[in-house]
Amino acid sequence: MWSAEPGIDLADQRSILTRAAYESMIIAHYGGLDTTYPGFAGALVPSYARKVPTALETSLVGTFQAHILQVLDTAAGFKATVCTQWSKVGIRVRDGDYRINQFSGQEEFVEFTRDTEEHRLEGQLHRHDPEPPTPSDQYLTSLPTTEHQWSAPTEDLFTDTGLRIDFGGDLGETMYRCEAWGRSIEPSLPPYRSSETIISPTPPETLPAYPGW
Repeated sequence: MWSAEPGIDLADQRSILTRAAYESMIIAHYGGLDTTYPGFAGALVPSYARKVPTALETSLVGTFQAHILQVLDTAAGFKATVCTQWSKVGIRVRDGDYRINQFSGQEEFVEFTRDTEEHRLEGQLHRHDPEPPTPSDQYLTSLPTTEHQWSAPTEDLFTDTGLRIDFGGDLGETMYRCEAWGRSIEPSLPPYRSSETIISPTPPETLPAYPGW
């Protein structure tokens, strides 16, 4: 489920690209680049793609909560800061058990930069052409049946933009703002800079995707 600061429209082009890129990044870590949204693997900067530590045997269930904190112009494109809250997401660790990590909001940025000849040359050296994904059933397999399922775009949102995608963290003022946001939606979280891990036989509730695709 996505939200945003006042003045940021979740349905405008920059927000759509930010949401699609961030969701794809999560999918890449748990299912591989080949299962991300159409066009994402080709738009991702190779230097980040090579560092994706895919956990292919891991599946997620529950409700991922994210918040676009700010979107700033840069000399070569734009940069969006995303806050995330994972306390309603379970990681399947064995049959019937889910690990739930509860902590304050996390901060990362998604940076979009105009494609350059240097990017294109690097992309040719590390070419990665995944098969087109099937969003309806590819991400979370063998998980409990729920009323609401993952919502995913079926069209390529990235290729025609001429933008490259990178990720990182500022770990400054925005980090504290993301922690405050995380506590505003989950006030019972552990104290700042601490976390709690719960192993539960019951998966977290899967709420409807918002705003969806």
